[in-house]
Amino acid sequence: MGGVISPSMNLEPEKTGTDFSALGVARVLAGLTILALAAVAVLVVLDVIPRTAFAEVAGKTAMVAGICVVSAIAIGFLSRR
Repeated sequence: MGGVISPSMNLEPEKTGTDFSALGVARVLAGLTILALAAVAVLVVLDVIPRTAFAEVAGKTAMVAGICVVSAIAIGFLSRR
């Protein structure tokens, strides 16, 4: 039976459950960013963080979130095959 390939044979490599897609990484990063922003907002509402301090940090937090989103998108484009 040398060299005969039956139509039922699958020549594609099997995918494992541990394959992380770039979109999955982006969703995880987005979820973590949302949770972090929500935690900061709760701390401001409860006056654990003063509003004046939050005003200083809010811009930086938004910039860090933007950097995470842009990085995740860039990783997604680079990891496409």
